[in-house]
Amino acid sequence: MGKMQTQPKANRIRKSPRGVRKIIRAFIFLFLFLVFSITGTLFYYYSSSQTVHDAIQVALSHNYSPAEAFPGKDEVNILLLGRDVDRDRHGRIVNTRGRTDAMLLVHADFRNHKINILSIPRDTLVHIPGHRGKRRISYANALGGPSLTCQTLEEFLGVYPENYVLIDFNTFEKAVDAIGGLEVTVDKQLDYDDNWGNLHIHLKPGRQVLNGNQAMGFVRYRQSKSGDAESDFVRIGRQQELLRAAKAKLSNPCVMLKLPHILDMIRKDTETNLSFRQMMCLLSFAKSLPQSNIRMETLPALNTGGIFVKADPEATKKLIYDMFQANH
Repeated sequence: MGKMQTQPKANRIRKSPRGVRKIIRAFIFLFLFLVFSITGTLFYYYSSSQTVHDAIQVALSHNYSPAEAFPGKDEVNILLLGRDVDRDRHGRIVNTRGRTDAMLLVHADFRNHKINILSIPRDTLVHIPGHRGKRRISYANALGGPSLTCQTLEEFLGVYPENYVLIDFNTFEKAVDAIGGLEVTVDKQLDYDDNWGNLHIHLKPGRQVLNGNQAMGFVRYRQSKSGDAESDFVRIGRQQELLRAAKAKLSNPCVMLKLPHILDMIRKDTETNLSFRQMMCLLSFAKSLPQSNIRMETLPALNTGGIFVKADPEATKKLIYDMFQANH
């Protein structure tokens, strides 16, 4: 008789019904654990954070669209302000409105799918309503906050920003860190130390990702250790490069998912008359545009150096029309 053929050992192994049931129960337990954990976390944030509460409401109703966020408006003007801090004679921060170190007037054109951004040097001489003579435009916030700054711009440029966002340096750093930094090209060696203002800038040239503190130094740098100074226009160029880096970062889906948390984190330290829905709408709108549809310009000036900046009246009038009024 021939030898009996036996099945391979692997084919003879069978899982018992009891073992299968254990695996199924473990899987169901793990699934339910994850569901309850996620639900509990969302409930906690939903109940404890107004921003996340708003984010969930907006996400569920799909109200990121300009038609929902800005009903009846095809375009809006927004003033973005970066605020400096004041210190006493001992170098301690004092509670004041502070001067603005960065000023950008933004025109969002929803109908034509464009954004225009005008950078205004902080040392631009203007008349501030209610005050005699001419002063640096950066003092408008110190004298009367964002509302007075908006009035000053209306008198100076003929453009009134319906909305504004005022952010301080620390909040800016937190926001940059929260999105994982920004990738820019540092144009040259940047070294500067100001112990009084707690500003320490040490950046090497080249393409690199900057964290919050480094990004702040990148946009605030004006003077080297040797005393060589740069004009506000050079610094504005760096500010605009950082904006382009932020626009590129928004294309990352993970960053967009973090935005509700980031807005919640910086909300208490940001002064704005925009609602959460409107802020998310503007960020989503900027994300949707190709870089070619975002125009960045700097206020035309008669002088590009020195202590004060004087606007070129004719060139400014033409630029303002092109960027803010041509589509009316």
